[in-house]
Order: sequence, then C-alpha cells, then structure tokens
Amino acid sequence: MGRSGIRLAATTLILAALAPAAARAQLTPAEAAGMMARGINLGNTLEPEYEGGWNNGPAQEYYFDEYVAAGFTCVRIPVRWDKHTSAAPPFTVAASWMNRVEQIVDWALARGLFVIINGHHEDWLKVAYSNPVLRARYDAIWAQISERFRTKSDRLLFEIINEPNGMTAAEVDDLNARILGIIRQTNPTRIVVYSGNEWSSAARMMAAAVPDDGYLMAYFHSYDPWSFAGEGTGTWGSSSNRADLATMFRNVANWSASTGVPVMISEFGAVHEADYNSRMAHYAAYVDNALSNGIPFQVWDDGGWFQVYERASHSWEETKDILVASYPDGPSLMSHEIRGDSVVVLSWTNRADTYGSVQVQQLSWAGEFQPMADLAGDATSFEDWNVGPDNSYTYRVVAFEAGHPDRVSYPHRVTVVPTRRWAYNGAPAVIPGSIEAEEFDIGGEGLTYHDSDEWNTPEVYRLEDAVDVEAREEGGYQVAYVEPGEWLEYTVDVQEAGSYELTAHVSALLGGGTFRFEIGGVRSSLFLAPSTASWQTTAPVTKTISLKAGVQILRVSILGAPNAFNLDRFELRLVGSTASEELPEPGSIALYPNPAGSEVTLSMDRAPGPAARAEIINVIGQVVRRIDIASQTTRISTDGLPGGLYVVRVLEPRTPEIRTT
Repeated sequence: MGRSGIRLAATTLILAALAPAAARAQLTPAEAAGMMARGINLGNTLEPEYEGGWNNGPAQEYYFDEYVAAGFTCVRIPVRWDKHTSAAPPFTVAASWMNRVEQIVDWALARGLFVIINGHHEDWLKVAYSNPVLRARYDAIWAQISERFRTKSDRLLFEIINEPNGMTAAEVDDLNARILGIIRQTNPTRIVVYSGNEWSSAARMMAAAVPDDGYLMAYFHSYDPWSFAGEGTGTWGSSSNRADLATMFRNVANWSASTGVPVMISEFGAVHEADYNSRMAHYAAYVDNALSNGIPFQVWDDGGWFQVYERASHSWEETKDILVASYPDGPSLMSHEIRGDSVVVLSWTNRADTYGSVQVQQLSWAGEFQPMADLAGDATSFEDWNVGPDNSYTYRVVAFEAGHPDRVSYPHRVTVVPTRRWAYNGAPAVIPGSIEAEEFDIGGEGLTYHDSDEWNTPEVYRLEDAVDVEAREEGGYQVAYVEPGEWLEYTVDVQEAGSYELTAHVSALLGGGTFRFEIGGVRSSLFLAPSTASWQTTAPVTKTISLKAGVQILRVSILGAPNAFNLDRFELRLVGSTASEELPEPGSIALYPNPAGSEVTLSMDRAPGPAARAEIINVIGQVVRRIDIASQTTRISTDGLPGGLYVVRVLEPRTPEIRTT
C-alpha cells in the first residue's frame, strides 16, 4: 500500500474513534505527569532479540499485580522491534510479536497503570541513520504500532526511541519530528515522549528541538556519576554529590516550565556492587529530587545488576520502599558511630517539624523491617546496645503524622567490627618465611579482611569468616573466588630490614587478575596472575620489596579479577641488606576516560622520574606497547589494540613501585 493509502485509512479510523470518546476528557501531558508519579521499568525482557533471551524469562501477568500492590503507578516497557520486523518493504512487524506486546500492555492497562512503550536497542537505525531504507523501516514500525494501539487508553504513552547514541543532535531532531508526524496520523492526542541524542541525558534533552505539538512529554536518563552508579566504585552522598544532583533536577524543572513540556526521568539506579549505604542514599536522593520538582520517574529494573524486583521469588529489594514510600520531607541523611564494639549510635535528619512520632526499625533475618523503638517526633538519634562484633545491622526510620502517609527513610547498614585482632597462629608470621594465604589474622570483616559478600562459599575452612577458602588436592587450603576490592591482612615480624623477594603462588584457569602487597606502609609493585590452566596447579610470581624490621601488618589487595584466580601461599626471602639506597615514596596515577576510545590520558600526581615509561599489558601478561613519559600528563593512543581489558603500569628507575591502573 502506498503512503497516501495509509493516510486515507488512518483518517477514517480517527473519525470513528473520536465520537464515543467525547464523554471523557483526554488527559493532558501535565495531568498525566501529575498522576504517573512513581514508576518502574520492565527491563531486560522485551529488548533481547527474543523475549527471555537475557537474564529474565518471558513477562508474566502477575508482575503487574505486584507492581500495583507495591505502590507503583507507572510501568515503562522497553520493546525491541528489529528482530521481529522484515528487512524489505513493507517492513511488516510479525503478528505474533505485535500480539505479544499488546497482551503485556493490556495486562498493565487493565490494572490502571500508566504504560510507556518505545523502540529500544534499535541500534541498526542509530548507526546508519542517513540510510533512507532504514529510516523508512523505522517509519513503518511506528505506523504499525500506532495503528495497533490507537484505541487504547490515553494512559498508554509512546516513546519515540531510547538513548539514540551514535546519532547527531540534528538527526534525532529529524527523527522526533518525523515519527511524531506518523503517530499523529492515527493518534492525534496520544502523549508522545521524546528526548535528545547520545545517552538521553538531561543536558541533551534540553538541547533538543521541541516539536510543535500539544501532547508531548520529554524524558531523560541519569546514572550519575557513572563510576559509582554504573561501575560500583567509590562512594556517594557528599554535599557536592547532592548539590550536583539537585542542580540537574532544578535545571530540568526550569526548562520544563519555560517550554511547557512536562518531563519524566525514565531510567536511573545504581548497581548492586556499589557501596550499600551510598547506593541507598543515591536512590533516595533521586526520588526526593524528582518528587520535589514534580517529575515522574521510572526506576531502571533489569532483574540483574540494577534489580529492584526479584520476579521469580515474588520479592523486593530494600530499594522498593525508597521508591514508593520515601518523601522529600521524610527522615534522611542517615549516619552512625560505633562505641567500642557493643553500641551503635544511629543519627538522622528530620526534614519536617510536624512528625507525631518516629519509629526506628531493623531488618530481620527474614528480610523484613521490624520495629525496634518508638520515639518522639523530634528525635534524631537512637542508641542500639544489642549489637555484637563481627555482625551487620540494617536500620531505617519511619516518620508518622496524622493525615500524611508514613514517610520512610532509606536503609542504613552498620557493620560492627571487633576492636581486637590476633595473628592466626598465636604469634606473628616470621619473615623471612612462608605464609599460607588462608591464615589471615583473626578479627573479622573490615578489620582483618574484606570480602565482597557474607558467605564462605566452599564452607570447608574458617567457617566463622566470609573469606572463601577451599581445599587443595595435595592437602591444605587456598583462598578462592577473589573479587576486586577484597583484601586480607596478616601480622608479620620482619627479622631484618632489607630487600626481599616476595613470591606469591597463584593458580588461575585464564590468568589476568591483578593484586599487590603492602607491608608496614611499603607497597609492592603490581602482581599479575598467570594462567596455570588449573584451579589447583600453582605458579610463582615474584617481585622485590624493601622492608623495615619489626612487627607490622602485611595486606594483600585484589585490584582486578577479569578472570578469577586463587592464592595459595606467600614466601619472602631476604636478598639484600638495609645498606641499599633509600627509595622514594611512590605516588599514584589515573587513566581517563575509562573505558577508553582511541586515546587515553595518563595522569600522575607528581612529575615522573628520569627515563620513566608506561607499559600496556594484556590479560595474559604480554607487554603490547611501551610509551616514554616526560610529564605529569601523557596522552596514549590505543589505535591497533583489540578491544578488551588491559593493565597500564608506570615504571620509574630507582622506584620500587610499579604504579598501575
């Protein structure tokens, strides 16, 4: 059918559909924004090439009952159309796929939810937008979507495209105008959602051309800062962190007021690997700022790194109550101090002076918050005397006030670490000598070790500790399943100052993991785990380190583990006396951007020494590039390097440190 034929059919259908709807007023974008409020994404479900192709199974109707029961009022359903659409004109969307999308949309609409559907992961269009055939194909997809859903409730919103990274601003402006025109042929008053180019940030949204249309909303996404929210590194919650977020939301609200276009934030969140307390504060700050500025939100839930709802078990993460029951005037800014190892002092800020009372609650072993204490409405602290060392406790505060919903703070976790430590064998390990990796000091999480989870996975040795220790075939044990950020500490007694060979015995199927030692404040150079093609067969890795005499702490820190490795034992052998020349204190380096494109910048915190150089090392330990360094900032080309993970190390003659990142 030609284009004019499509227009004629659409006109006839529009006239037939408008007459019976006259009794009910069409929702305006502003009205919809006020009603959508708190929402969630049905992520990683309809975006794979085929439904259920990633980490989640096919969508189930009960999800929507549980969304409503939890308190959500909106669900965004990302949809990928490419793999279900023919590649040649007339670019027909498979009837089975269109029926399936409609079924899921109807499940949500039947429960009174606002629903957003879009074009998600349509990378085929983004990378070659100048191709008129591809543009025609996307036009045809939206013509078919618009026709199929034209009679649905006005609670259904169309989002033109998700995160058009790879397209220019002008191309996205063109796409927005063209797809909006196609939608309007069959849906003259349906609310259409658009944004700017790249990753649809607030700045890109505000820079995009505003289409001339009375039924528009705009969207933006924010996982800021990405190093925390997307990669799980560092912490979040400083005054500057909060000020930056507030400024972004305020700028968006001002832009919305000036253009008359309501705005939603349709993706935000932080990965589970992020620091727990920072992550809870991060979610709460997004909710506070969205609600304070009248901006509806849909939290990103992918059933994986950003999981909010555990679909198979019908259970929710702690973030759920932040998303549906926290308010800008509720308790916030949670903090604590630990007195000895037996008292936790929990503190918070009340953001209203009208609370009737506040209740401190604690997370139970069953995963539910239980009341601990009822306090006066102006209380801002609570002392918990019922704690013990080497345990974690999660608290929150709920404010009650007549005529208002309960206002829930974000959860705050406190780990009580022992204040005393002991060498594992009752006395410091003697250096020169050998140390078994599993014989780290007694003391507990945060004091003598840090493990990324609470479980001793193999459960064969030191069951009271979370460190993963497994048996070796020839007898004895080794530390296994190491993760970046983990560390172990050992009390050692260095008998004689001098230069030592430090040898780590490591096993790894693939190799490429990195770790380092620090003894008495002296850092080793970087250790790179070799491939031993086995979890049991070990290989030695040796570096030299200069040590002072006396009792001190040895710490081994896991820096990177793209491929897992195991630690069996460490050996230190004296190779030189203390008469050797004093070595300078090492500094630190940084690389950005990371991940890198065609170039990366190496930044040093001090001027490099003479003949300093950088080496790029691949995951099997090969040096693939060397670069001379003459200043604190050096640009390094990555052209010609295959995609993957690399270690960059800086070597300075006469410096024991090989600074790495």
